[in-house]
Amino acid sequence: MNVYEDATESEERINELIQNVEEKYFIGRSKELTFFQEYIQADNPDQKIIHFYGEGGIGKTYLLHEFARVAKQKQIPFFLLDSQDFVQNVQGFIDHLYQALACHQNEPLNYSPQISLQDCLSLIDRFQCRVIITIDTFEQMELERWFRNTFIRYLHPSVTIILAGRKPLIGEWLESPAWRKITRQIKLEPFTVEETSNLLELNGFNNNQEIRKIWEFTKGNPLLLTLATIINLSEEEHNQSFNNNIDILTTLTKRWLREVTNEGLTRMVEAAAMFHQFDQHCLSEVLNREIPNQEFYELTSLSFVKRSRRGWSIHDLVRDAIRIELQQRNPNQYERINKKIIDFYYHRIAKRPTEEDIASFFYHLGDDVIQSVFFHDAFDNAMYLEPIGDHNFHAVEDFFAYLKNNPTMTKTHYFNRTTNHSFQFQSPVVHKQHELELVGPAYIKKIGYSGSSLLKNIHDEVIGISVIVPVNEQTLPFLATQPVSSAYFGNLTREETEFYNVPVEKTAGYYIRYQEYKDPTDNSARSFLLYSLLPLIFSGGKIATSTPLRFYQDLLYKFGFQTVPGAEHRDFQTDGPTPTFLLDLSGPRLLPYLKQFLHDITQQQKLDILAEKFSLTEREQDITKLILENKTIAEIASELFIAQITVKKSLSRIYHKANVRNRSHFLKKMMDIL
Repeated sequence: MNVYEDATESEERINELIQNVEEKYFIGRSKELTFFQEYIQADNPDQKIIHFYGEGGIGKTYLLHEFARVAKQKQIPFFLLDSQDFVQNVQGFIDHLYQALACHQNEPLNYSPQISLQDCLSLIDRFQCRVIITIDTFEQMELERWFRNTFIRYLHPSVTIILAGRKPLIGEWLESPAWRKITRQIKLEPFTVEETSNLLELNGFNNNQEIRKIWEFTKGNPLLLTLATIINLSEEEHNQSFNNNIDILTTLTKRWLREVTNEGLTRMVEAAAMFHQFDQHCLSEVLNREIPNQEFYELTSLSFVKRSRRGWSIHDLVRDAIRIELQQRNPNQYERINKKIIDFYYHRIAKRPTEEDIASFFYHLGDDVIQSVFFHDAFDNAMYLEPIGDHNFHAVEDFFAYLKNNPTMTKTHYFNRTTNHSFQFQSPVVHKQHELELVGPAYIKKIGYSGSSLLKNIHDEVIGISVIVPVNEQTLPFLATQPVSSAYFGNLTREETEFYNVPVEKTAGYYIRYQEYKDPTDNSARSFLLYSLLPLIFSGGKIATSTPLRFYQDLLYKFGFQTVPGAEHRDFQTDGPTPTFLLDLSGPRLLPYLKQFLHDITQQQKLDILAEKFSLTEREQDITKLILENKTIAEIASELFIAQITVKKSLSRIYHKANVRNRSHFLKKMMDIL
């Protein structure tokens, strides 16, 4: 394709119409556009090759079209080629470029097989001005070596080459000082929340909650966002919406999987997508064969495979789409692979527990709330915990001062693409303000700095705080007299007191006291701090905490915490008493604790049993699943996007089928069956 001035009147009319619409709907990429505008205004820029790269659907082609419109306004000849549009040999490229150049200059088209590189260069030289030649889909260009070492070398310095592909340029582009000097690489990132909001509002989306949900689903990928504007994600019918989501993911994934060129690599991608994070050894174990270095390198060279905190991971959009497709196409194979992964991590933990293996174990158990809340992909490598001490205590004081001066309610949600479920989290202002009366700089100083940390982002800014109190002879008297913790530690038996009363250099357990964030909607920060609690599981002690927030209570139950009889309190000043939760992993209890999850039937298996027993419809299964999660009628209605009266009617039918009178009888009957 080429962009040129001398169009006929009819062509100009259609071209202008298309350009006007495209220009109106072009959102974002302000940095890239500013760079391009400044670049074409520079007299003789040092960089002659500009390479834009990024994942499939990130908008490389649309950006090049916008560049073409800008160049046309500046009357700069701009030729937009695509490596998929010509035969991948030298003559194919020369012919394709020559036709574009000839059309622009109104030259008679020459279809002679004798067209040479010199013919193309002569046409380019005749412009006697700056010329821009772009090649889209450059990763599929099989002529890269010739293109770099022959074609580019013979171009006039006034010619700029713009490339667009999925992967960054490597090899001689980087190894040669000369090529490195004249080449600039720019990575295209997904849209921000603000850019996403602008795009969706332009397409008629005005509900902020719906816009946030779409951004969570798409992770700002421009192609997914475009598809989301076509397929409305807010449709009330749950199953239809879920099918739409799958269609959107599948469309994107098919584009990305074009890179996978053989059956062996396909099987590796499928297995890798089942992992949250993987390495060569993990894949070898699951596939029951030793994966050679070259094969693994081929896998990790794919544009949608990225480095993670530990090894590698498939881009979460592709990962979710592959899992959904596999689960629908071959559910037995899906369960078989996932069980092998769970067993793999269980045996690794049995030998030597690590934070990553504990995390992976719980991730692959398949609970969608745990997956969504603890494993938010956005926090990967972007944050870190800094222990609190005298050197940074001023930052602690500043953080609490900020919270007091900016009281806000937390109301956010997590979204699981695989199950299409949303999970709302709310923390009212009154609760957060009351917590600030109980926990602050003075509290942290009294317990000592051990266990307390500031959460910082990649820019070294404080965005959160975590107060985890190690229990020993120094902190035990403090915990026994402070609000919230005294309900448990102030009423210990003699035996329990002896257990916790260990020297300071030892730790008998931990009390999870407080975690808070500067931005209450920052799901990434919340996930990071929750994820940082996982090592407590193999600390060899007892873990205690207390919270009135239902969201966190449900999470604690999912991890096996039990309420402590007689340790309720009203220190949070809520309507009812707040329980204390305890998880005892002291002594040799870790493996039996994990084993109970290993042998427990999955949530889906429970639903399958109940669905068959009571002949439940799909909607009734959705409601039953949420009943198993202790959801209220209002919460069920919110998650399924239906009216509360609809939930009540469905519950009546479920109770009738189960021959019970109410929820408590139904729960008891379900537990007896399961």
